[in-house]
Amino acid sequence: MPTINEVWAQIDALPNKYIFNTRKEIRYLPKIMIEGERILALISGYMESRTWLAVCTNRRVIFLDRGFFFGLRQIQMNLDRIQAIESEFGLAFGSIRVWDGASSMNISMVIKSAVAPFVKTVQESIDKYKRLMVHDLANAATQAHPTVDPLKHANPMLDELERLAKLKADGHLNEAEYAAAKAKLLAH
Repeated sequence: MPTINEVWAQIDALPNKYIFNTRKEIRYLPKIMIEGERILALISGYMESRTWLAVCTNRRVIFLDRGFFFGLRQIQMNLDRIQAIESEFGLAFGSIRVWDGASSMNISMVIKSAVAPFVKTVQESIDKYKRLMVHDLANAATQAHPTVDPLKHANPMLDELERLAKLKADGHLNEAEYAAAKAKLLAH
């Protein structure tokens, strides 16, 4: 669990951030972050007529709202469960909506210059997290079955198609990601 000084050091190192009236939420971050979790992007905005902090880490997207005197609302979406992220903006402010398949979080009144970097960071984090999960699954499979049957692996394309189907069945790839990866594989 990081200290508040470590959290502020991570925030200060971010190239794009937007903090407006969310210092009490930032002070709460060390209580909910786990060992090895790093802050990658951070914005402030409004949801439900209240100021919220949205934080993208290397593991999840966290939405925090601390009451002025007491109370806390915390919503988190693990990176492997996020289905989509969308954004829009006008002259000065924008909004970001994150979908996890069952629900969505829409944070508005985000300064325009912070919208695109936050969305890009979330997208890149999702991609990196999913690639790490695939790598971990491949290592686990190799460790579970260290001997290789040469007849079974005679067709690497078939093995890759089976792997993609398993990732989709386990919920690690959505339909669009599966279709894109399959088309790319079959094109080669």
